[in-house]
Amino acid sequence: MILKAKAHSIGMAGGLAAFKKRAYVLVTVRPGYEASVVSEIERIPNVKLSDFVHGEYDVVCVLEGSYEEIDKAVLAIRKLPNVMKTITLTAFDTHLE
Repeated sequence: MILKAKAHSIGMAGGLAAFKKRAYVLVTVRPGYEASVVSEIERIPNVKLSDFVHGEYDVVCVLEGSYEEIDKAVLAIRKLPNVMKTITLTAFDTHLE
């Protein structure tokens, strides 16, 4: 399997932040507060999807926007009451052959 990155022409003004990106955030929530945390997460700008899940994590979120917008959304999620831990997975503009 070969991992091959797509090439982009990036101007000095926009840089990488100008491209729309995606990130996944795995959230551990204090037990009993899952519904309220999901409700609060869904109000954060750039959160496109938020699901309650079973397993090691309690909530999975999909964020879209520039790197700066994603960073702001992740920080907002981390500051929510009853959020105990987050793991952020940033998607890259690559494809597998």
